[in-house]
Amino acid sequence: MLNLCPKRLKPALLNARRSIEDLEGVEILEDVQWDPTNKNWVLLCRLSPMLKSKGPIPLSTNWYVKIDDSYPWGEIKFVPAKIGGLLGTFPHQNYNGDVEEVFPWRDGDLCLNNSSKVFRTLGFDSEPFDSANRLIWHFKRALLWLQAANNEELIKSGEPFELPHFPKAAPKTIAFSEGGESYINWRKSNKKYGLIEFKKVLAKELDLYVTTKFTSMDSKVIYEPSWGEAINQSSTYLSGMWIMLNEVPVLDPWQAPTSWGELEFVCKEQGIDLIKIMRVMAPKFRNGNPHIVLLGFPIPAKFGEESVQIFWQPIQLPALSYGIKKIKGFRNLETRHWYRDRQYVFGANKPIYWLMSENWNENELYNRGKLHSNVASSAILQIGAGAVGSTIAELLVRTGQNELTIVDDDRLLAGNLVRHTLNIGDIYKPKAEALAKKLNQTSPHVIVKGIKTEFPQYDSKVLDLDEFNAIIDCTGEDEVLHHLAHMEGEKERKFISISLGYGAKRLFVFLANKKRFPHHAFMSLIQPWLMKEQVETADIEFPREGIGCWHPVFPARAEDVWLLTSAAFKYIESSIITPYERPTLIVFEQKWNDECFEGISLVSKEEYSE
Repeated sequence: MLNLCPKRLKPALLNARRSIEDLEGVEILEDVQWDPTNKNWVLLCRLSPMLKSKGPIPLSTNWYVKIDDSYPWGEIKFVPAKIGGLLGTFPHQNYNGDVEEVFPWRDGDLCLNNSSKVFRTLGFDSEPFDSANRLIWHFKRALLWLQAANNEELIKSGEPFELPHFPKAAPKTIAFSEGGESYINWRKSNKKYGLIEFKKVLAKELDLYVTTKFTSMDSKVIYEPSWGEAINQSSTYLSGMWIMLNEVPVLDPWQAPTSWGELEFVCKEQGIDLIKIMRVMAPKFRNGNPHIVLLGFPIPAKFGEESVQIFWQPIQLPALSYGIKKIKGFRNLETRHWYRDRQYVFGANKPIYWLMSENWNENELYNRGKLHSNVASSAILQIGAGAVGSTIAELLVRTGQNELTIVDDDRLLAGNLVRHTLNIGDIYKPKAEALAKKLNQTSPHVIVKGIKTEFPQYDSKVLDLDEFNAIIDCTGEDEVLHHLAHMEGEKERKFISISLGYGAKRLFVFLANKKRFPHHAFMSLIQPWLMKEQVETADIEFPREGIGCWHPVFPARAEDVWLLTSAAFKYIESSIITPYERPTLIVFEQKWNDECFEGISLVSKEEYSE
């Protein structure tokens, strides 16, 4: 299986291997060999850390070190040897099973990398990536890991909570939405098990489902998570069962159960009769199909702190016994079915088929960067779905806007593709409708409505302006602004009008908080800039689109449009959070020094004085 082939070693790995020969606590048992199956290098060693007290870690343990052929890049893994290696699964270690019989090592590789690995380029990671130091760094970390495991210090209060490793048996993924509010709801409920509905996410190639409704056994709704249009429009349902545990199902020191016997034991330790619950629910799922069982349990944000949410760990349940054939010795058909299930599905040595799960709660998905909650919950109307409008809508949705209505009566043309967020498959489709369809597939929580109509639309059944507390104009058209100035109603709302100068070299953002759009204030503030634009473009011939009746098009490249529109987006958020007392015009310009682009600069911020 392994080939002793030291001549194939690259100088970088050969020198790194020599550097560990004199490392205290490390003994090389077998030199570096090539593993042709996994396409990496393997080194067998014995680690003997300085252990201060008697604990769960033996004085010496054998380890296989797997090293990527691209060293010093690639992975470096420490896995226990089957002979003389570490038994049991500890925190910061994958399940230490023995799945691959042909290999001399177990599966429990250690987590030695800094958890902030993705921030290495920002200077937040101490792991070296030079050939002289990376391998020896991993050996030192492995020795420290063993010392911490022996002292039961792998888990420390105040550190981010981590689940045990649930070895996945199938590629199916279950997404759920759990946070602080739903946790309070679950704490109020006295139900410990029940039924659940799933919907399939529309991506055909993915075996991905989301939880949509949790009910008790008598069909009373306990929790119904809120989802966006992408989930709501799915018509593919699955049914399953849920069981609420009191804490994480784990065997000492930190191993997820891998058999029904182990899970039954863990549940019994929590005062839960798992097999009794399964017997109650089993009759509802005797249809010859596999089903999903969700095990829920409360988890904290950090070790040692109070729990803040429910986590759901799914199990793929094999098809239960079914049919109507009578068997001698069993008067009751369900008794016969359960007798078979207890042997062939829930037997003590029968394996558990863990599935993957993800929390798609808004707070989880948008923790990389999200809108202020006052903005995300606002009812926003966007007029215009062109280059500027499509960019603004994209930014709103990707930062957590819950609901958005887009109005535009135009259709997408091929020429629009140079700076629009839609693609060639959307040509000749109404921009607003196509953009809404795309954006609804961007987030599982958003509901975007696209309306193909001119503005204004006087039919309140199509568009009721009273529903919105913020209106964003992305057209820059005088007619649109004129109609906004003659809106009916006495409700104050935020108005934001975004327009670009020639070539997207200048950005105009007008902000107001009024019952109607202050058109006079807008024209008073922007007129000097429009005159300046006219002077600057007086001798420029605008490009034309197509042959025939001359029709000029607005020239601007995509990166210029997106750059300035992103700046405008900042003011959308800030003006909704803290409305401006007076109508205000903000102007940005691109700055160049000879041929060096220096960015964009705020060149004017002027309030309207009535």
